Amino acid sequence: MKRVLISPAVISLAGIWILAFLPNAQAQTDAPVPKIILSAQELRSLGIAVHSQGAEELPHSCRDSGNPDLSVSDEMLRHFTARGFSLESLCLGLSSWVLFDPETGRTIPRVAFSHDLEIPLNLPDCFKNAVPFLECDNRYVHWEHYEFPEEEQRAKLEHAHKVDEMVRDYIARNGVSGVFSIEALGQGIFDSSFEWFLASPALPRGYGYALHGGEGDDPESEDVDLSTYRKESTVISTWQDEDQ
Repeated sequence: MKRVLISPAVISLAGIWILAFLPNAQAQTDAPVPKIILSAQELRSLGIAVHSQGAEELPHSCRDSGNPDLSVSDEMLRHFTARGFSLESLCLGLSSWVLFDPETGRTIPRVAFSHDLEIPLNLPDCFKNAVPFLECDNRYVHWEHYEFPEEEQRAKLEHAHKVDEMVRDYIARNGVSGVFSIEALGQGIFDSSFEWFLASPALPRGYGYALHGGEGDDPESEDVDLSTYRKESTVISTWQDEDQ
């Protein structure tokens, strides 16, 4: 866990959040997390192109949402818009480091190319407006199989509302559009839970974000192929499997 110095004006804001991720919070299961191994072309056939891995671009780019390395197919976008997503919220979700459904603790399918490049193959519905810290019933950490006690759940939600107020005020005061970092909010605030923010009228709250993972060690993973993953009983299905 990184140690961060912040100004007195935001001690209460950042402090509430930090409590939820104290180093002594232990994962509640030691079972390896399945990590699906696919080639870039196999992943493209599932609707997601990762350009840095040599995949040809698909029709809908995530460039304007902050991730020029990704694009998605017509079929994938159609599936997610039927569930209430926009291209922007889908791209932010696909750019997030998310291993577990924060509401149920179930494993989210993900394809790994490297330690720093993992792509989810499905997202919970509470990601549809790209503000999961506000709209998910966040019972579990999204990057570790740890269930929050009720006090930590309340603290996390309180913090999410304070960040929401700061972000919307920042966008309104500065006429911001496009991608920005949490450091842009000023006041010495730093919160490693966010990869980046996107200000966009396509998002219901006027903004959304991609999630960062934890600052500690990653959970133990087990490499599996897609057919093996589909046999697991405690995992979320891929988006394509939901359509079948």
